[in-house]
Amino acid sequence: MKARVLHEPELEFRAGNRHIDPRYGIAVYGPADADAPTAPRGIPVGLVGPPDAIDGMRRWLQRCRSPIDALQAKPGQENLHLPFPGFSTESSFGAELVFDDALVREIPDRQLRRLARADVASAIAEATGLYTDAARSLAETGRCRVIICARPDELHDHDDTSAPGIGENGETEPDDSGQIGRDFHDLLKAAALSLPCPLQLMRRDTWEGTTKGSQRPRPLQDEATRAWNLHTALYYKAGGTPWRMPRHSADLASCYVGISFYRTRDGAELHTAVAQVFNERGDGVVVRGGTAKISKADLQPHLTEADARKLLIDALAEYRHTHGHQPARVVLHKTSMFSRPETAGFQGAADDREIDFLELLWIQRRAAPHLFRTGQLPPLRGTSVRLDERSLLLYTRGSIPYFRTYPGMYVPQPLLVRPAGTGTDLDTAAIDVLALSKMNWNNAQLDERDPLTLRTAHRVGAILKQVPADAQIATRYAFYM
Repeated sequence: MKARVLHEPELEFRAGNRHIDPRYGIAVYGPADADAPTAPRGIPVGLVGPPDAIDGMRRWLQRCRSPIDALQAKPGQENLHLPFPGFSTESSFGAELVFDDALVREIPDRQLRRLARADVASAIAEATGLYTDAARSLAETGRCRVIICARPDELHDHDDTSAPGIGENGETEPDDSGQIGRDFHDLLKAAALSLPCPLQLMRRDTWEGTTKGSQRPRPLQDEATRAWNLHTALYYKAGGTPWRMPRHSADLASCYVGISFYRTRDGAELHTAVAQVFNERGDGVVVRGGTAKISKADLQPHLTEADARKLLIDALAEYRHTHGHQPARVVLHKTSMFSRPETAGFQGAADDREIDFLELLWIQRRAAPHLFRTGQLPPLRGTSVRLDERSLLLYTRGSIPYFRTYPGMYVPQPLLVRPAGTGTDLDTAAIDVLALSKMNWNNAQLDERDPLTLRTAHRVGAILKQVPADAQIATRYAFYM
């Protein structure tokens, strides 16, 4: 076996400028769509929450219009923490949040105190109703681009263990433990899928900069990093493109598709969710699939040939609706192996749409072998090893020369990439996966573990499990993140 280290993929920013670090790229060049007439400039935001939370949230967001100093770094590691440039029309973002007292909906303290006395499931259901009604009232004005909700302090649900100030997903592994109805984030996002503008949840920790009063103290990011993550997400949710994957003139127009599975609310059925990620625009479109079944042969979820075919045809229809043309290349990522009926179904859909290049990649997130490196730091991000002709080990997290350290808290877990069928260039597949790991607009740091295809598909599934099968859903990924 021979290990090689892939080059850190560059991202594209304003006027085609490129850099490996999303924060540096925005701070120096500006967002990728900064020169577009449709780029967000003034972003009217609605605010929902208890009165004191709305005041605190608004003060901090107004403070973030000005630059925020970076956390003091160790000598040589100055790239690890970058100052926040401020979120205003004069800053590199070229956009600002617009506040209006008419776009505020306060949740009375009297109603929130009831949540503290109720059992967890009842409290979450009631809080979801209160916030959904308030968000709908704001959305119906037609004046909001994004609605920011202050998460109630009184709730102690499944989501209460996630790290504050790290966007809404944090650095933890996605959890599909089946605690239906015990995650306020997912229930609220599901209830708001019919609204015309997306939601952004904020914890008190984010604007106060402290975890005091929390049942379980959590690591808190520095203020500049919290500002980077939140405002990057807000810019994207308002319709902007903070950064995108570069596309060379000789590259095929590609559509990357992530497939995940989720159980219905009653646990009786297993369904599929798809999140498409367009490398041209960096936007995601969500498609809901059919019923899957657990195979007795490998104990993994699989689709029938007909359902696999329909799923990809629906995904390609959304792609065409958005872009006006079909992609030349389709890459599917899945965390379970591809069965023969699935492979036949996906290939049949590609043939129907005259797509010549179809790649099916099984990306294993657990039980992959580990590498060890001389010294105290883990392997470099981008380290890849061909285990055999049909499997490749890839570190999407690890030590980063640009930072001169390993920025994570835990031992990095590599991914195991395996193609279904022949004709896939594993080295090209690894480069794609590494680049897609930088396309999470909830986190402005460059070293996410999962490619966005899998992160979005799992996130979408966690929310769709709360939605009736016949309900209309939003197709834009911004509504799910």
